[in-house]
Amino acid sequence: MFVIATAFAEEYHSHRVLEMLQNIPGLTWTPAIPDRFKGYTVEDMKSVYSTKSMSKHSVQNVAYRAIDLPASFSWLTEKPECLEVRDQGDCGSCWAMSAVGSFSDNRCIQGKDATRVTYSEQYEISCDHIDRGCGGGNIHFDVTFMKRNGVPTDKCVSYKSGKDGKKRACPTKCDDGSAIPAHFKIDKYENVCQGEESIMAALTKGTIQTGFTVYTDFNYYTGGIYQHKFGTMEGNRAVVIIGYGRENGTKYWDVRNSWVLHGERTATSVSFVVLMNVTSKASATCRQSYDSF
Repeated sequence: MFVIATAFAEEYHSHRVLEMLQNIPGLTWTPAIPDRFKGYTVEDMKSVYSTKSMSKHSVQNVAYRAIDLPASFSWLTEKPECLEVRDQGDCGSCWAMSAVGSFSDNRCIQGKDATRVTYSEQYEISCDHIDRGCGGGNIHFDVTFMKRNGVPTDKCVSYKSGKDGKKRACPTKCDDGSAIPAHFKIDKYENVCQGEESIMAALTKGTIQTGFTVYTDFNYYTGGIYQHKFGTMEGNRAVVIIGYGRENGTKYWDVRNSWVLHGERTATSVSFVVLMNVTSKASATCRQSYDSF
């Protein structure tokens, strides 16, 4: 006689936790189970976060001064054609998505590219051997890689790791078999996270890569101004700051995530998160790259 034991994977989201969040008085954001993560197991959720600390490495600190800054600012309204949301899929590649994404934004914002060119996150995931591919990365190492090595365009090496969570070998040719052309590199990057004023002033020059600690409640976020209220640390998240503002007296940072259909403005397949804070135990660093070539 054979006995077959079937183990059911534990679903991540809990209606008990959701109800508790919905009953927190004065909550500035809307808790729900995001469509993006419906049916995800505990292991599925672990795969989308980086387990590496964001950055404790030295880099040039630059405190920008605010001169006649507007009360609110967003590249989504200033130059929406220069922004694009990428979906990392089932790969913990937010570190590459944020670094390469901000690089792509800023080349367009600065007029280095006539229209926005999507550069290859896959090349960095596969070829940056200091970081861990779909297992996470460090926002110091990723921009260092882009400064020393650079990346080709996504048209040459397209994103594939989101389909299966695999890093893949560093490509020696473009997807179509042609030679990989000269890489595009970062010439310089700075830590502009020297207080609110510095970040706001730096934002008027381009988008900014940063990171924050993810707690349980963030995985129930569907809109509003997020502020951590409940749960344990789940991992780290690298994102891109695209703007700032104030709503009903509450200051916020407008942040682009790399999860499609999660957060604000989902009707247009755009994924943005509004954060009350951009610095946390995970990172007190904001990287801004410019003078790319």
